[in-house]
Amino acid sequence: MQENQVDVVKVNNQYNKFIILILCLFTLVGCTNQETTKKLEEKEESIETKQTEEISVEDQKRQEKAKNIEKNMIKLIDEESYLDVISYYKESFIQSPDLEIRPTDKTIELYNLAVQRYYEKAETFGPFGYEILTLDNGDLSENVKSFIYQKFSTDIEELEASIKKEKAEKEARKIEKAKNRIYIGMTKEQVLDTNWGEPDDINRTITASHQSEQWVYSDYGKYLYFEDGILVKIQD
Repeated sequence: MQENQVDVVKVNNQYNKFIILILCLFTLVGCTNQETTKKLEEKEESIETKQTEEISVEDQKRQEKAKNIEKNMIKLIDEESYLDVISYYKESFIQSPDLEIRPTDKTIELYNLAVQRYYEKAETFGPFGYEILTLDNGDLSENVKSFIYQKFSTDIEELEASIKKEKAEKEARKIEKAKNRIYIGMTKEQVLDTNWGEPDDINRTITASHQSEQWVYSDYGKYLYFEDGILVKIQD
């Protein structure tokens, strides 16, 4: 009887040890997971902090550059170099490869001041001024635009008429060039619709299965070869 009781106690002790061992393992795994999670979180925070610092440095550089531009514009205005201010502003903000650099409120104000003063003294209005008016940057105030349109209304009308004429002529040249273009795959009708017109001579070869033609254009120094009505070769 006593031996049985001893065996039971031994079993209970072993069971308790087993339970304690399992609990220790769970605790160890939990601690390991917590430590791993903590390290991952710290790593992510480090990466985010580094990225934020890099962005901040870039932003700071852009802000410093914008401030330097502002100082240079003030200097040029003090020297009454208004045209230089306008060109400098365009190069810095409108034509700048760094699209992240935007003008400050002060630089926009200085730009408008320079344009106003330049055209107050100007006696004529040319393409450069018209380009300023039509730039889609939204930095030129309506008051300055209105002043320029009122003072140079005749010049602007003539410029717009000239620009319109130039665009029309450019489009006409484009159409004319297209009419002179000959390319593989054209039909005979398409070739005839170009400025090449009718060939000087046509040499035909007709078989039971298809028809070949050689068109001679002496003025262009070209031979066009058609197979069943489709241009397949252009030869000098």
